[in-house]
Amino acid sequence: MGANRYSIREQTTGRAQARWYDDAGKRRSKTFTTRTEAKKFLDNIKADRNRGDYIDPNEARRTFREVAELWFQSRNLRPKTAKSYRTILEHRIYPTFADRPIGSITTMDLTAWITDLSLHGKRVNHNNKGKPDFTNASTAKDHRRQARQAEERRRDGVAEPIGTPLAAGTVGNAVRVMNQVLDAAVRARYLRGNPANGLTRDDMPKHHREEVAFLSAGQVEELAQAMTRVAAEADHPDAEALGLLVRFAAQTGMRAGEICALRWENVDLLRNRITVSESISTLSSGEWYVVPPKTNKTRRVPLPPALAAALATHGHAQAARSAFAPEAYVWPTERVTAEAPYGSRPMHWGRDFYLPYWKRAARLAGLPNTLRAHDLRHSCAALLIAANVPAKAIQAHLGHSSFKVTMDIYGHLYDDASDAVTDAMDAAFAIRTHAGNVTPISG
Repeated sequence: MGANRYSIREQTTGRAQARWYDDAGKRRSKTFTTRTEAKKFLDNIKADRNRGDYIDPNEARRTFREVAELWFQSRNLRPKTAKSYRTILEHRIYPTFADRPIGSITTMDLTAWITDLSLHGKRVNHNNKGKPDFTNASTAKDHRRQARQAEERRRDGVAEPIGTPLAAGTVGNAVRVMNQVLDAAVRARYLRGNPANGLTRDDMPKHHREEVAFLSAGQVEELAQAMTRVAAEADHPDAEALGLLVRFAAQTGMRAGEICALRWENVDLLRNRITVSESISTLSSGEWYVVPPKTNKTRRVPLPPALAAALATHGHAQAARSAFAPEAYVWPTERVTAEAPYGSRPMHWGRDFYLPYWKRAARLAGLPNTLRAHDLRHSCAALLIAANVPAKAIQAHLGHSSFKVTMDIYGHLYDDASDAVTDAMDAAFAIRTHAGNVTPISG
């Protein structure tokens, strides 16, 4: 290549063709109206090479879909995360950007896309879950309601809506995936910079954080007893186990997937400790995976003595039903087969616990219908804060990835500390008035 690494060729049409060799030694070219424009273009390429910022213009012509698929295949994702990302790509991002050259996407394009998702990003009658299962009573009821609404719109001459707004959190998830794809394009040198870096807080939809529900210790016990009664009325083989599960979730603060994945080999009843080393990631009622905890870190959770004793009683009852094995699940599914005997498969949180029993137990205990099972984890944090446990210790107990996460969720519960600050300042300044051991500083 030598001296001819960069050159300009005059064309018979009067145009000028800039020619250069890329880093792989392949000759590239681009045609301009004048020789001056071609020379300026080559000068910019030389400067980019000297700074190490050279980007092959042809790489920026790759479609967004091509780059996104390369990024997706390069990631080592958990099955549930992979499914979520695939849904976001197919239903949130590709309809707008799939065939666009990745180098043509600007910050303004992203802003317009975010606004569109926020206003009507969810297509009518579409829930991203495949074909509806009309054997499910709730699904069939929703379908009939939607059909009635469509008939009313036709009768009244109202146009069919093209979509409905997406929640701020859903839009935020889509933007995060888009940002990761564009970051990957920058690292692969398809782009010089990530246009998503130009987004500001004002470009994102405002997120309305709903108040987290917290239960008192007495309410947790009432809910546990109600759960036992509801499960017994439904002829559950071990209703006491589900009541214990409510107490366990509220006192340990463990996530649903971590509770489902708990095995007896990770229960230390001598030291009253639980080792959280696995979690269940559920894709459907028949597809689940054992994965590390959310932060990929093993942690140890202490057990109150009364809870440890109840857990030991539960273990004896379970051992009476089947041969005890250390790898058996503490809360196994009751759906057993010859290939999967009792204790060998984990409980499915939704199918085996939440859907059949939770709402009825909450209603029986006089608790709000909006109460979620995850609120037991929030209740654990609230009770620890009320007992003046340091926030750093709560972070370790709950397995949060950082102290910031703990404070973002539960920091408002420390608001009452302002009274202590006021009292301390009042006491400090009262010393100047009533004590003679403080000497003012003279000017």
